[in-house]
Amino acid sequence: MIDKPEVSASALWLTPLEQGIIRIGFADDGRELLGPVQKITWQVEQGRVHLGTPFLIVSGVNEELTLHFPFAGRIAQINEDLAAHPEWLNNRNDDLDWMVDLAIE
Repeated sequence: MIDKPEVSASALWLTPLEQGIIRIGFADDGRELLGPVQKITWQVEQGRVHLGTPFLIVSGVNEELTLHFPFAGRIAQINEDLAAHPEWLNNRNDDLDWMVDLAIE
């Protein structure tokens, strides 16, 4: 299992949604590292998080990676559908492969 914040950071994409809300998704670097995603395990559900808080474990055919928040904030929304459809992380589609919306406070 890979549990290094610097590897986690390269596996994420970030995009602003609205004032103070950042959407976090799974980037191509993560796909290349893990291979096809088989399973995800949420590490958080709601509330405030700190820089470096682990939020998701993504298990692929090649490796398992713990993803960490790249900054502090409050969870505004989690893409709960990913638990039933981890394969959505296998292809770039910002409408499906997003993970968390984080409110920056």
